[in-house]
Parts: sequence; structure tokens; C-alpha cells
Amino acid sequence: MVLVSGDYRNYTGDVNQDDVVDLSDVAIIDNDAFNFATGYIVSDLNYDLLADITDLTFADNNAFAFVQVEKP
Repeated sequence: MVLVSGDYRNYTGDVNQDDVVDLSDVAIIDNDAFNFATGYIVSDLNYDLLADITDLTFADNNAFAFVQVEKP
């Protein structure tokens, strides 16, 4: 989680559920955006029923920040 404007938010972008946001997640979203994928798909990170550049931006920013799951 990250604090944004006084609210705690969850990170997004781990579409393949391997506990790290990386290039493999970005590639999945990029492929779906290129193919104009719509509906309830894992690559739709902002829940607008469309894989597009907005979803790609979320994952790319979190991949650049090396976001990953830490478990005890």
C-alpha cells in the first residue's frame, strides 16, 4: 500500500500474479491493448472494460518502482 493524498491505496499491475510487477506484466497489457481487448480481463487495471495506454502506464510505473509482494 502507498499513502496518496491522505488515503492508502493498493499497488496495481501484477496481472500474471507472480508477486512482482515487471516486464512480463507490461507485455501482457501491451498485447491486450494492441489487440483492443475488452471485457473483464486481467490487463484492465482501471476497470473501464478496455485494455489501453492508461493500464499500461499503471503497470509501467510500478515496474519501474520495483513493486513486489513481501510476505512474512
